[in-house]
Amino acid sequence: KDVAGIDVNMGCPKKFSLDGGMGAALLKQPEKVHQILSSLVKSVSKPVTCKIRILRTIEDTVSLAKTIESTGVKALAVHGRLQTERPRDSVHTDFIKAVAESVSIPVIANGGSSDWIKTYEDIDKYKKETGAASVMIARAAQWNPSIFRKEGLLPAEDVAKAYIRYAIRYDSNCANAKYCLAQIMRDNLEGAKGRELLSAASLRQISAIWAMEDVFDLNEENLLKREEELGIDRDGTALRSSAKRRRIEAEEDEYGVWELPVRYNKYSL
Repeated sequence: KDVAGIDVNMGCPKKFSLDGGMGAALLKQPEKVHQILSSLVKSVSKPVTCKIRILRTIEDTVSLAKTIESTGVKALAVHGRLQTERPRDSVHTDFIKAVAESVSIPVIANGGSSDWIKTYEDIDKYKKETGAASVMIARAAQWNPSIFRKEGLLPAEDVAKAYIRYAIRYDSNCANAKYCLAQIMRDNLEGAKGRELLSAASLRQISAIWAMEDVFDLNEENLLKREEELGIDRDGTALRSSAKRRRIEAEEDEYGVWELPVRYNKYSL
């Protein structure tokens, strides 16, 4: 019930994907693409979708799209750049449009963050330009998640504070929080807050930059109380010698839910 669908990314251009025969390495192997997707569609009850990058010609790209369509996938996302192209290169909307006009399944247009999408209204413009059924957004959403607000973009400062609250609430990894905030502040990283962010070594130090230490400290206090209640610390280590176990009654589950402390041991090879 937790999984609504399965998406196969055949567009990743990163070296580790190419070296492992994954991602964009599959674009030139249509028979393998067909085999992978056909087998997956037949094996699972959930809808399967796929994402690709474009090939050298529109004809080759459309041919691959039709091969993918024949496997029974429910939708196809197309990033309008070649495997060798990067965000600084212009997106090829004509390739995406040709695919959208050639297949009957929904086509999702991707790759428009730099060239096209800077506001909520731009999403619809990109959709119309490519003839796609919908739009997939990555970098523009990282830079400012309020790109999805019909009322317009929120200031980066407001977005950063909202993100920090989530990072604190879910005990985010400091490095991950720094990366996400650096994306939000990308135009102001040379300023005082940007420099402080880059030198921060903990989530509390990050919180202090935005004068949110009280939010961090209150959350830590609540986490400690929760750990004591469960008898474990946040990495799953038991605080007491005997594991604490308790049953949580679930209204719609005749068996209930059992909650147990779990410990993970990390080993270096």
